[in-house]
Amino acid sequence: MIQPNFKNELNQQQYEVVTAGDGPHLVLAGAGSGKTRTLVYRVAWLISQGVKPEKILLLTFTNKAANEMMVRAKAILGVAPKEKFSLWGGTFHSVANRLLRIYGKHIGLESDFTIMDTADTDTLLKLISKEFLKGLSEKRKPSPAIFRETISFANNSKISIEASLETKFPEWVPFLDIFEKITKEYQRRKQVAKLLDFDDLLLYWKKLTQDARAGETLAKKWDYILVDEYQDTNIIQAEIIFNLAKLHQNILVVGDDAQSIYSFRAANIKNILDFPKNFKNCKTHKLETNYRSTPEILDLANQVIAVNQNQFSKELSAINDSHVRPELVALRSNKEEAWFIADKIQQLLGREVRPSSIAVLFRASHYAQTLEMELNRRGIDYEMRGGLRFFERAHVKDVLSWLKVLGNHRDEVSWMRILQLYEGVGPVTAKLIYQQLASLDDISELMELKLNLAAKAGQSWSRISSLIDKLVKQRDKDVSQLIHLVIEQYSSYLMEKFPDYHQRQDDLDQLAIFAIDYDILEDFLSEISLQEGYSASQAKKENRESVILSTVHQAKGLEWAAVFVINMTDSAFPHPFAEEIEEERRLFYVAITRACRYLYLTYPLAVYRFDGYKSMSPSPFIGEVDGNLLNHNQLSKTTSYASSDGVSYVSDLDCQDNDDGDGFLPSVDNW
Repeated sequence: MIQPNFKNELNQQQYEVVTAGDGPHLVLAGAGSGKTRTLVYRVAWLISQGVKPEKILLLTFTNKAANEMMVRAKAILGVAPKEKFSLWGGTFHSVANRLLRIYGKHIGLESDFTIMDTADTDTLLKLISKEFLKGLSEKRKPSPAIFRETISFANNSKISIEASLETKFPEWVPFLDIFEKITKEYQRRKQVAKLLDFDDLLLYWKKLTQDARAGETLAKKWDYILVDEYQDTNIIQAEIIFNLAKLHQNILVVGDDAQSIYSFRAANIKNILDFPKNFKNCKTHKLETNYRSTPEILDLANQVIAVNQNQFSKELSAINDSHVRPELVALRSNKEEAWFIADKIQQLLGREVRPSSIAVLFRASHYAQTLEMELNRRGIDYEMRGGLRFFERAHVKDVLSWLKVLGNHRDEVSWMRILQLYEGVGPVTAKLIYQQLASLDDISELMELKLNLAAKAGQSWSRISSLIDKLVKQRDKDVSQLIHLVIEQYSSYLMEKFPDYHQRQDDLDQLAIFAIDYDILEDFLSEISLQEGYSASQAKKENRESVILSTVHQAKGLEWAAVFVINMTDSAFPHPFAEEIEEERRLFYVAITRACRYLYLTYPLAVYRFDGYKSMSPSPFIGEVDGNLLNHNQLSKTTSYASSDGVSYVSDLDCQDNDDGDGFLPSVDNW
């Protein structure tokens, strides 16, 4: 083992954290400040001081992160990669699993328990809910996934099922009694069958730390505890940490309250804000040197987050050279916004910026639909992070299937998809129905079909044929109206099956808005086929770099040379249903700090809705910052054309900078 020169390999702030003495330590690590590097060197320093690796506990939010940290710590110390390193490292859940196998008997938990994954949990809840929902008169019934998320959020937030429902799924509050009964039965069956879900791992670990004998054993097991991403912990995890460290107090947590954005997963920002209160004599450290972004980007980020009241004050400073200011660009419509972004992406690509070094970020995935269409048309490769491309999403495909059978009633693939959405219709029954449908000369003859079906299948067929009849009668209407007819019936299916049905509904609303431009069904379906064909061809391309499209939540922890944050309107960012404005501002801060050199904030002045264009205003977060921190751009040379809906659009965008400097897009270094 070698003795590293820690002082030469770290900046002063990092060095002070790495070599900090015993006791509680809170490390406020700003974006791009080398948080992981600091943690790794802390592990290496402790071992270099004679601490045995097995006396160190390192908790991270992914096992991959823990493993990578341990590999890097070995390299720093000159330890061979294959040499045994007995440090306890991993996620809260993985460490809990190991401990419960060893010590679970102290709290009545046998070591041969089985851990259920999400699919297993849903299966068990489905079995239970069938019993409790039997005979329910309401047509709508919550899915197993909705029960699972309600129970999980209640567990991780230490709140009641009622409070969880009010927070997550208020529309299901009338079903509270059923939710409570199913929760109770779910807990009973798990116990009988020796099953633990992911939440149980934490709850039992907490219980273990509270046991007189086991708690004392665990408190003495590790001399030093390190926790990464502490701002993302929930209240149960914080209580576990407190119980483990209360004896020796050698606890060091690293996080950034300015990047606490996961309250919907039960993450509690109070854990990091209250850490100095919970651990007396806590020493607070700040990592404020940013190695990622330019001074101009950090100036904007610092001012954005400074508005929040519930936070630790910090000021990020850059080591990178000065560059161009972030751009604020107002476009006349969301279509122009898509054209603008596509234009700028092409310019960046033409100036040797790698596709994978460009990211487009948005508050919610449906905001990217118009841009996806434009990127497809231009043949710009892109990757949708954390989700599927718009036309690959199951709910979008479901709705489109109705239009496809309206255009071609012998479309077997679409019919099989539609039919099996309904209760009582399996693959065999669906095939029999399709065979009769295919024999018709025209879809208008469908209502005359006499099908010999079982009761549930017959009821489902009645709903299907009724909707088809409505679509046939309005076949000459514009495509958007046809989509709305489908959505009216399909929405209840979404609500029953998916916890994220609100987001899925937003996608379908966006599909209907997109269809407004099409009066003829055949033209719309042809455009969709081209989009689907492009997605399919993209899927076959291997080892090809792509521009990244991502929600801001999915982008946390990542960085790109150029970042676009789109649809920065007052109705989109902050999210209209957001309960906590400060968390939304933290989310905006996260978006800004993903950018290394180029940052573009865009928003449409108007967005097309079903009743025409709706005027938009910029996000209030824009109005909170000094305008001098941004280059404000306006349209100059434009070429207009009249579309099929009679609205004039701009096809050739050229933005002009109000600054006398390098212009809108200066030359790009080689990224």
